[in-house]
This record gives sequence, structure tokens and C-alpha cells, in this order.
Amino acid sequence: MEELKPLIRIQEIDLELKKIELKLKREIPERIREVREGREKAEVLLKQVEDKFQANLKRRMEIDLEIKSIEEKIKKHSQDLLKVDTNEAYRALQREIEEEKEKKSRLEDEVLELLIQEEELQKEKKKAEEEVERIKNEFAEKEKELLKEEESLKARMEDLRKEREKLASQAKPSLYKLYIQIASTHGGIALSPVHDGFCSVCQMKIRPQLMEELRKGEKIIRCENCSRILYIPEPKLPEN
Repeated sequence: MEELKPLIRIQEIDLELKKIELKLKREIPERIREVREGREKAEVLLKQVEDKFQANLKRRMEIDLEIKSIEEKIKKHSQDLLKVDTNEAYRALQREIEEEKEKKSRLEDEVLELLIQEEELQKEKKKAEEEVERIKNEFAEKEKELLKEEESLKARMEDLRKEREKLASQAKPSLYKLYIQIASTHGGIALSPVHDGFCSVCQMKIRPQLMEELRKGEKIIRCENCSRILYIPEPKLPEN
């Protein structure tokens, strides 16, 4: 039916617009969010490694001060050995000197462990920095692609809306009004092509009498099950 042609195309446009809007509102923002989350995770990892590195450095500085303090005590006790006048006092100072030397030895061992740890942290830090840089570059590239896709989709929407407006002005007003009414209550699908005698949307078998009227194309025929406007699609031309 010739009168339905503008509406068939309008429905195609409306469905495509719906898909584009979904992409612009959900898919593209979601893809951007996923890339940003990946970058943020890498940045968090880098921050954790940097914090460990700083804690390592701080502890070594603290140990350096402790060792200097111990060395001062050992030096003082060594000088005091020359001044004591009893064996008991002499032995007490020697014990203190040995204890301080043991403390110093333990602290030096800890420094050695911290230096080994620092070397590993340096490797982790370098790896984390490289990962952050990689993800930043990846994000920048993907963001560029997504923004380009977004602009392309917006341009496509604009073209489709112009085409739709033109088609709506060409459509029979009563039919266009009917299209809007059905589409608004049937998921945006007001027209259904008939294939092999079935409504392609609800799969209801079309009665022979209705099929005959549909072929004549003299009036609007609606599916007795889903109420959509039925039409027989034009045969596709063979591709060269």
C-alpha cells in the first residue's frame, strides 16, 4: 500500500534513532568509564608503591639516627671505662657497650633488608609508572575514538531527524496519527511486515480473508493479535 511507505521508513528511522540514543546515553559513557577505571586502578597501584617507597626511606632515616645515637653511647661508655675504679662498674659498662653493639648490629641488618626491599620497590614503581603511562595513552586514544564516534552518531541523528520530518509531512495525517498511537504503546513498532502469512512481530497466522484484503491494498489492515498495521514488503532486487 503506497500510503504506508512513508510510515515504514519513519519506523526504520525511529528504531535507528532509538539505538543511537542508547549508544550515546549508555554504551559510549560506559566504555569511557571502563577505561577511566582502569587508569584509576593503575594510579592507585602506583600510589601504593610510592607510599611503600617513602615508608622505606623514612625508616632508614630513623635507623640512621638511632645508629648515630648508639655510636655516641658506645663512645661515651668506652671513655667511661677509663674512669671507673671498681671491677663491678667496669663489667657493667662493658655489658652496656655489648648491648649497644648488638642493637647497632640488628639495626644494620634491618637497613640491609630495607635496601634490598628498596631495590624491589624501585622495580615495582617503574613497572607501575609504565602501566599508568600506557593506560593514559590508551585512554587518550580511546577517548579520541569515542568522541569521534559520538560526533558521527550525532550527525547521523540530525540527518535522520530531517528525513523523518520530511516523511512525516508527506504521510497522510490520519495514518501518521495512528502510527504514533500504536508505536507509543507497542515498543515503538507500529507496522509489521507479513512473511509467509504470519505477522513477523507476534508470529500470529493471518486469516486468508485478511491476507486477500492485504494484497488488494485498498485499506489499512491490522493484526488481530497485536493490533499493528500489517504490510507486505516489496521484494528485494537481486544484487549485481
